[in-house]
Amino acid sequence: MAAIGQPATVARSRRPFGVRLYLTLGFAAVASIAAGFSYLLVTGSSDEAAGEQAANITLGRAARLANRVSAHPSANATAQIDLVKDQGFSAWVFDARHHLLTPRLSRGVELGEVPGQRELATAATRGSRTVQQLPGVVSVASVPLFRNGRLAGAVLARADQPEEIERTIDALRGDRLAAAAIAVAIAVVIGFLIATAITTRVKRLAGSAARITEGRLDEPLEGTGGRDEITELGMALETMRIALRETFGALSSERDRLSAIFDALDDAVMVVGRQAEVRFSNLAAEPLIGPDGKAIVALVPWLRRAAERGAAEHDGLRVGDRVYAVGIRDLPAEDAVLAVVRDRTTALRRELAEREFVSNAAHELRNPIAGISGAIEVLRAGAKDDPNARDHFLARLSEDVERVTRLTDSLLTLARIEAVVKETREALDVGITIEEAAQAVAPPHGIDVKLDVGANVAARGDPVLLRQVLIGLLTNAFKNTPPPGVVTLRARRGRDSEVLIEVSDTGTGIAAEEVGRVFERFYRGSGSLKQEGFGLGLSIAKRMVDVMEGEMGVESNVGTGSTFWVRLPVGEMAATPVA
Repeated sequence: MAAIGQPATVARSRRPFGVRLYLTLGFAAVASIAAGFSYLLVTGSSDEAAGEQAANITLGRAARLANRVSAHPSANATAQIDLVKDQGFSAWVFDARHHLLTPRLSRGVELGEVPGQRELATAATRGSRTVQQLPGVVSVASVPLFRNGRLAGAVLARADQPEEIERTIDALRGDRLAAAAIAVAIAVVIGFLIATAITTRVKRLAGSAARITEGRLDEPLEGTGGRDEITELGMALETMRIALRETFGALSSERDRLSAIFDALDDAVMVVGRQAEVRFSNLAAEPLIGPDGKAIVALVPWLRRAAERGAAEHDGLRVGDRVYAVGIRDLPAEDAVLAVVRDRTTALRRELAEREFVSNAAHELRNPIAGISGAIEVLRAGAKDDPNARDHFLARLSEDVERVTRLTDSLLTLARIEAVVKETREALDVGITIEEAAQAVAPPHGIDVKLDVGANVAARGDPVLLRQVLIGLLTNAFKNTPPPGVVTLRARRGRDSEVLIEVSDTGTGIAAEEVGRVFERFYRGSGSLKQEGFGLGLSIAKRMVDVMEGEMGVESNVGTGSTFWVRLPVGEMAATPVA
């Protein structure tokens, strides 16, 4: 039976970048973004704090300068400014009426370059302290100037960010960058480890799923411990594996059962595709499949007709010396057709043989019945009154009745053999059976009978049937062996665990063209007009041998005699117990 299918083999492709890399890059990206935002946030806060600190320093310097100017009213304000040694520090002094008391250029900085200087000076002359952080690293402050407790003017100061703060900010910036890089590196390592743990479990599940796809359903899945989503996926796959194993087990049993049923069928069953390729077949379909795996040419037109019309049937498709009955149905869902083909050759031959048998039997019965009928009519016509005629026709009636009796006995014997359904095989002693058969038939005058039987030759069969076969062969040999002649019975152990029994004669022999027909029913050979009988003896004997699961044949040469042989399976005789 052709295989229905095999588990598919999954081709596993190796990807240049796996989930592990993607997860690692994802963790790295998240860490980089978080570190960047943190860096920007810390940097902004640090710069803002540094700017406020620088502004407060500028405001303090301006306040100290205002105190010195207030404490020395007679001193030149420019001289007081020059006393301040801080680098990058510029200052201007105003009176209460907003008049500038110092040069506009202070330490290389023009008063007009200071943004909002007028508003700052005005606010200070009104008694307010003000400080502003300008873009970059510059801060501007204004403080009121008091003398003798009275508001006497204002001091406006501009200062660059101190170098100490700059160095501190630069150092912190480098530390922040290093910390961000370390954080990203740690995140990458942690992400790689997490990704490895995840992908390892996923790969394990993928391997288990691949084994399921390949049909290896007896291996339990790995990695089903835990309480996360991957574990739930593994448990779902394990449940699916168990269900598939049970399902495939049931399908396999059903397939084997169907396979045994299909293979036991005498009819050929095939599923054939549109291109005549055979997709499924049983053992009986082998003669209908070519070497290329396609249906034989004689079936193709009927397959196409069934595909076009939905069905096709033919009771007498000839393929060589065989005759088939074909029934084909279309299977649209399978894009194929289902063909059931029965070999009718043996049945047709049997029908022909039965018709010939009935015809021959009727013919053989017609002659003696016609003789009986004719003799009765003659006797009725007056022959019964003539003693000589009466005795003659009564003798003919007796002969015809005996002939009909012998024919019916032969037919009944053949019918009984054909009806045998129970095997009658047992171990039998061939030597004893041969001796009984030789004693049952007396040889004609001038014919010698010789026995040549090996020691301890046993066969499996029915002793009654075998004795009847040998009696028939001896009778046939005596009829066809003119005196002086010899008929020999032989029995020996043959090859291939068989027993060979032969009945040889020195008679007339059989022509080569008739050897193949001697076992046909009612066949009596070319010399039938000179011989008695109905041509059923050898046919009955061969059928008896067939019932014993043996073989029967003949070898003959015209003028030298014939040898009829019987082959039976070897039997083992039970040991005789010693008293």
